[in-house]
Amino acid sequence: MSDQRPIGVLDSGLGGLTVVQEVIRQLPNESIIFIGDEARMPYGVKTHEQIISYTREMVQYLISQNVKMIIYGCNTATAQALDAMEKEFTIPMIGVIKPGSEAATNVTKTNHIGIIGTQSTINSKSYNETIKNLDPKADVLGIAAQKFVSIVESDSANTKQAKENIETTLKPFKDSDYDTLVLGCTHFPMLKEQISDYLPDIKLVDPALKTVERAEKYLTDNNLLTDSKNRVLQLHATANIEEFSKLAKRWLDVKIDEINLVDLEDAVAIGGKNERNNHRH
Repeated sequence: MSDQRPIGVLDSGLGGLTVVQEVIRQLPNESIIFIGDEARMPYGVKTHEQIISYTREMVQYLISQNVKMIIYGCNTATAQALDAMEKEFTIPMIGVIKPGSEAATNVTKTNHIGIIGTQSTINSKSYNETIKNLDPKADVLGIAAQKFVSIVESDSANTKQAKENIETTLKPFKDSDYDTLVLGCTHFPMLKEQISDYLPDIKLVDPALKTVERAEKYLTDNNLLTDSKNRVLQLHATANIEEFSKLAKRWLDVKIDEINLVDLEDAVAIGGKNERNNHRH
């Protein structure tokens, strides 16, 4: 048995490409369809209702593209929308927060774990609660690093302003008991170097690694892996396609079969008839 359908990855912007990169690394034969909602980015400052509604449109879009599983390449959508979406749709979905929390509790020696994420992810306390469930003794400090999202999206990681913002934001972790920092937004691995320059002694946890491991296990256990060697990689964004395309090519550094601009409202309306079959009644 094998399943040639692609794996879907969704994100509020281009941060989810760090998850795509990890899928390519761990599951090199699997086709991937990525959707990044550049038009409504950043999600980190939106309301709970908005995030649920935007995420639902991305889920419906990926289902209309016949994916076999959806990975939330977005911590904000995982924190705010995953539970609701699992009640609405039957397609297997995996978020980044639980695997990221597990990775952090495995790595820390001091039981002091830092989290950086968007305003919304930090306010939701999802990481704090998940880590506390795994390890009640853990001391968790979450800090909103909303500005990091725009640093990555504008491709300005190596500017003086970015360096200053990174240092100001991460100051509470400097020379502290915190030995582990969860990059609780999929944009942030694109700033690994800059963060490590400032916090050289802290281990950085990228939840994407564990998330894709978990996805691989699910696909293996359910006989859903492909046996094809013809991976197709399709990237879609809802705006800023030129900038998105430029960064995607540089970041992924593999052959990308197509990069398209997508209008989610239109796409979901057209795909509506396929979608209803997958909808849980």
